[in-house]
Order: sequence, then structure tokens, then C-alpha cells
Amino acid sequence: MTEAPRERVPAEPVRIAVPGETSLPCWHVTARVIAGAADASPGAFVAHFDAARLGTCLFVRRRRTGDRFRPLGMSGEKKLQDFMVDARIPAAHRDEVPIVCSESQIAWVVGWRIDDRMKVSPDTRAVLRLEFSPE
Repeated sequence: MTEAPRERVPAEPVRIAVPGETSLPCWHVTARVIAGAADASPGAFVAHFDAARLGTCLFVRRRRTGDRFRPLGMSGEKKLQDFMVDARIPAAHRDEVPIVCSESQIAWVVGWRIDDRMKVSPDTRAVLRLEFSPE
């Protein structure tokens, strides 16, 4: 009997412990709050956010039809599907890209881009650092 393949990204939202650690089928997520400023873009699987703008009620999930966000550096929203096509993410891998979201909007397309509204700014007092590590 063969074992069913593990789901890389949960179809249903999984709450991220903020601050804390969260284990997913293929990822380990670490969330820390840092006082003061930090690098705006430390790496593909590490992201810094303005903690006050993002909040602490965060989830990770798979993409959904109709998802939209405002990619860092853009002034308007873009369909997640269009972003993935433009970023040349292969169609077969798009459901494997973790999506971090608050209760109302996408905050990060993990490995690709954060939402511009959540970025660290000169007014940021506390930074939320999220790190995704493969398991």
C-alpha cells in the first residue's frame, strides 16, 4: 500500500502563532516581533512586516479563485493568478505556494512578494518577522 502524498500547503487556513512557531506538512513557520526597524526584504522565505498594519491574527493557506493583493512597489491591486503568471510560477506549482493572510487580505505570497500595504516604513515601531523553513 502506498502512502498518500503530503499536502504541501493546507487547503483550509491554518492559524500562525504570533509570536511563536507553527508546523505545517512541509513547512515550519517562525514568527517574532522585533522592536524598531529591520531590513525590508531579508530573503525569499523571510519577510518583515509593519506589525501594527498586519496584526497578529494570521493564517497560511493555498491560493483561492479571485484572490487579489497589492504587490510591493505597486499602487494598485493585482489578481494573484495574474501575478503568478507574470512571475512565471509554473501552473503545476501554484497551489504549492503558501499564502499568508490576515482575516481580510493577503499579506505575503511566500517566496515571491509581500503586500505593499504591510511593508516596513520609517513610521514602523515594531516589525513582525516571518520565516518559512522547509521540513
